[in-house]
Amino acid sequence: MKKILIGFFSAIYAITAQAQVLEPVKVDNLVTVSLPKEFSKKDTLGQTIYSGNASLGYVVVIKSPNPPEKTLKKEKDLKKVFKEYTDKVVQSSGNGTVLNSKDTVVNNVEVRDFTLATTGEQGNQMRRFRVLYTKPATYTFQYTYPEEREALASKEMKEFLASIKTAPDFDGKDQYATFGQSQGMNTAVKIILIGVGALLIVLVVWLVKRNSNKMAV
Repeated sequence: MKKILIGFFSAIYAITAQAQVLEPVKVDNLVTVSLPKEFSKKDTLGQTIYSGNASLGYVVVIKSPNPPEKTLKKEKDLKKVFKEYTDKVVQSSGNGTVLNSKDTVVNNVEVRDFTLATTGEQGNQMRRFRVLYTKPATYTFQYTYPEEREALASKEMKEFLASIKTAPDFDGKDQYATFGQSQGMNTAVKIILIGVGALLIVLVVWLVKRNSNKMAV
């Protein structure tokens, strides 16, 4: 039965893919993303929302202005913003579960990627998010699809996310004030150095004992 369903969706994809090719759209001078040819654009309460049906999923892009007085100083402040956004998405979903949440660097800037899994009358829905924070605005990119269509929708979803481009001169300085400056030693680096130090101590102790045994003989 599963093979039949995959074959059915593959046929649907083959028929509709040409009509639903994603095409580049300039959100503003900073961000460009590929959207379905027939998309809608709305300006609501200061937000700009792009949406449309792709071949196997539903695409939404939201640009929300940030308060002028909100300036992030450190990377940890950026991570706090990502966490707050993720928590709000979960709360608004009612019964959503966050999967595969991680921060990564794309086009020289840090973004938050995660998937929200929800259950409703239409079955299990997967909403893949990418959140990009800048000083003037926050950009949210969403690709939603039914869970049973995941194997087929994966390619289009990756194409959508890979199409997100930012201006060449845009980097972490446009996200938080101390980007590129020393902010203390990274936690992971500290753990590695502690581990290496412990190994060196063990090695020194072993060498001393071995030399002592040789001298005793």
